[in-house]
Amino acid sequence: WLQGAQNSLQIATTATIVAMLLGVTVGLLGGFLGGVVDRILGFITDFFLTLPFILAALTIAPIINERFRGSDNYATIQVIALIAVLAGFGWMSVARLVRGEVLSLLEREFVQAARVMGMPTRRLLLKELLPNLVAPIIVASSLMLPAFVAAEAGLAFLGIGVTTRPSWGQTLNQGIGFFDNYPLYLYQPLIAIVAIVLALNLLGDALRDALDPKTRR
Repeated sequence: WLQGAQNSLQIATTATIVAMLLGVTVGLLGGFLGGVVDRILGFITDFFLTLPFILAALTIAPIINERFRGSDNYATIQVIALIAVLAGFGWMSVARLVRGEVLSLLEREFVQAARVMGMPTRRLLLKELLPNLVAPIIVASSLMLPAFVAAEAGLAFLGIGVTTRPSWGQTLNQGIGFFDNYPLYLYQPLIAIVAIVLALNLLGDALRDALDPKTRR
């Protein structure tokens, strides 16, 4: 159970970091550059939003399993593939959030003053815009993490997630067969998933209340 908790949290945390980096980059560039770049990045974001996550996972996972089953690094490849699937279908909401915040910040006086002073684009993005996006990024990441924990457990339960390492989803799947004789085998990971997802969601709500001036008022 402890090893399953460790693996689930490691995979969900890594996928959250990758999704946040990708979403922040796309949203920052799209909102700041505008024009053709914004339309292209917006089209890519909308395209990924139309793809169903479960169907994509059901399609990608068997292909990877068959392709790399005989590899010595099969366990690592399976983890990397799962992280890529989770992050690849989780960055779009962050990109839209960051893009909207950037469009709002571009109208602020300090950004216009920095442009008039001839501040380089890289410094403007990293020193002026990005620090003002920390609050919504933290809130978005805290809400994305429990979603990835639940998704990882669900995929492992279906047998298309990580099958070479202990996982709460695998424990749930195995516990069904022992339910009549030992129901705790099923209840223990189930209660853990509910508790950690609830706790992380409450943490996200608390961070949003603490970092959002409008909510704090």
